[in-house]
Amino acid sequence: MTGRIDSSLPRQCRAKPRTPLRISLGKLLEQQAARYRDRVFVTRAETEESLSYAAFNARVNRLARGLTGLGIARNDYVGIMLDSGLDFLACSYALKKIGAIEVAINSGFRDVALARMINLTGLTTLITSDRFVPVLAALNDPTPALQRLVLTDTADAATDRFPKRTVTTLAMVESARCDDCAIDVPDDETAAILFTSGTTGVSKGCPIPHRTSVRAAEAMIEAFDLTEEDCVYSPYPMFHCGAVQYDILPALMVGGRAVIRERFSVSRFWPDVARHSATWFMALGSVQQLLWAAPSCTEETRHRLRFIWGTPLPVDHDAFEKRFNVKLVRGGGYGSTDAGCVALPLMDKTGAGRVLDRYEVAIVDSRDDPMPAGAVGELVVRPREPAIMAQHYVNMPEETLKAWRNLWFHTGDLARLDDEGDLFWVARMSERIRVKGEMVSAYEIEEGILAHEAIEDCAVLGAPDGIGEETVHAFVTLRPGAGLTLQMLTAHCQPRMSRSMLPTDLTVLPDMPRTPSGKPAKAVLRQRFIAGHE
Repeated sequence: MTGRIDSSLPRQCRAKPRTPLRISLGKLLEQQAARYRDRVFVTRAETEESLSYAAFNARVNRLARGLTGLGIARNDYVGIMLDSGLDFLACSYALKKIGAIEVAINSGFRDVALARMINLTGLTTLITSDRFVPVLAALNDPTPALQRLVLTDTADAATDRFPKRTVTTLAMVESARCDDCAIDVPDDETAAILFTSGTTGVSKGCPIPHRTSVRAAEAMIEAFDLTEEDCVYSPYPMFHCGAVQYDILPALMVGGRAVIRERFSVSRFWPDVARHSATWFMALGSVQQLLWAAPSCTEETRHRLRFIWGTPLPVDHDAFEKRFNVKLVRGGGYGSTDAGCVALPLMDKTGAGRVLDRYEVAIVDSRDDPMPAGAVGELVVRPREPAIMAQHYVNMPEETLKAWRNLWFHTGDLARLDDEGDLFWVARMSERIRVKGEMVSAYEIEEGILAHEAIEDCAVLGAPDGIGEETVHAFVTLRPGAGLTLQMLTAHCQPRMSRSMLPTDLTVLPDMPRTPSGKPAKAVLRQRFIAGHE
């Protein structure tokens, strides 16, 4: 069926206010499985394997009972280091059923960063696969607490590599019993440790209560009037809050469907969306730009998508909607791993979104004094309801005190509030560049650069100029067959930005390195091209 653009698509205030749920995620799954039983809940795009609500719940129950048989109990930390898929999702909910705390490990981490994640939480058990056995074996830093590996496939390779650790498999662990087994866990208890992206230093572990995830999902349901007829397409890593809180959980809560893929693919996006009749999609990172830059395909207009939402990127909204026959939500909402979902996406107003009543926000200066409407400063947040955001970083007291100072959580984001109280994100504070005494925003430079017809994607970094300030270094990938020089880029940028924002260096990349959430991996670019010259 062909999709359509509908100007009457949901607005935040159209839906009836819902009574906020007070339920643990394990109990929530059981409740929805009893209600929707044979309806399809989740489909893996790579294999077309689908599980109904009842079948998924039964598998989770077998895993939960098996993990309990290993001695894993309430409040125990258990790591999951897997590629996104049905195994990851089932293990995640199995831990929630028994009250254990999932530690979601970034599957792209290696060496020091990976060891830090394991040691910060003192993991004794890690659920992983053969693919990551060599990665774990190559760790230079010791991980003394880690005593048990549970493999999703075979145990042979891990047994040889880790003779002093207990190694088993999910197949060996799973119980034959599949009846419900979720224990009563208050929804203000920690369900998972999710790690920040590390854009302002090393990744920090955020204890996420059950209620935080539920409130984030409720926000999506309210913003977009989601129902059991909706289907989300989610090609994102499950160690990231985007997939688990903003995609899959809302689908679960309304009795809808979730189509998952291990990672985003430009070439597979429209065929997947069309084949599975997906109705909504969250565009993280540079996804909108990548879709816009890709060659046309038949399925890009023959689908049932109602809307695409996410962080706004410099794509012509009207042209995007016309080409792809889909509503592109103007506002991207605002949330983070540590703060939770703070602002609802705005359907037809560019900006971060409408601040939810359960949060109090302010824009402050460097002394934490409040700034007036329209002024740009640091966004700070605090909850009006308990357990809707992380309250500390795991075993990082100094970072905790720094972030949660003066009774506010400091987001590290520059933003402003308009006269209506709507929130507008400006830039990461860490991504400001000092050029000849003036602070400029890397985001705003990227916005101007991405308007160039030859450019597929872009990342901007400040490079040291040798006298204590910085120059603007642009990293770009190009559309097929396109060419670009610094002179051509400068000519494009001059009418779009101030003199201090003009790029002074240009590197054309064959591929843009990316974070798991799809953003350009600026830390990789800095290490590869700039660090040696600082």
